[in-house]
Amino acid sequence: MRSAIAVVGRSGMRGLTHRAVDREAGMPEGTCSVYYRTRLALLTALGGFVATALHADVRALGASLPLPTGDDGVQRAVDATIEMLSRWAEHPDLIVTMSELALEAGRTPSLREPIVAWRSNLTDIVENIVCLTEKSQARLRAEAIVSSLDGVVLNGLLTTTAEDRPAYLRSMVTLVLRAIGDADLTDYGL
Repeated sequence: MRSAIAVVGRSGMRGLTHRAVDREAGMPEGTCSVYYRTRLALLTALGGFVATALHADVRALGASLPLPTGDDGVQRAVDATIEMLSRWAEHPDLIVTMSELALEAGRTPSLREPIVAWRSNLTDIVENIVCLTEKSQARLRAEAIVSSLDGVVLNGLLTTTAEDRPAYLRSMVTLVLRAIGDADLTDYGL
């Protein structure tokens, strides 16, 4: 699957073929199609691989955080999130693949269910973290955090150099997490 990520990172979903994965992996032509008979099977497996990798990071983040009481606890959560997203940003192909899979799920109904389930599980983990802060409407805040950080990571990849990306992520993630965490949702009729 790492070869498939490299192909998508370089060529997008249009470039994701069994042959391209075989070439990237240095395997004989036809190897990939033995394991994944159809393109949909390949996409589904790729989605599962990416989801598992990213989920493990987010679960580890949630498990490692202390109770976010006071500003120190919140800042540690912000710092840990920045560290995780910075690691992801060191692998642009992974970010591109994650984004491409989300877009493909909008066009491919059979791929939609696993991608939506993955994002829902991701939001569940973030919701559990938000619940520790005892803020109102933890689910809504978690959904806003996941959606916002998706955009931050992708925009960081598109608009910054590898050298500038850590500073960009630090400022944007801090802003997003603080703003969503501190927002009085009643001001928005929520």
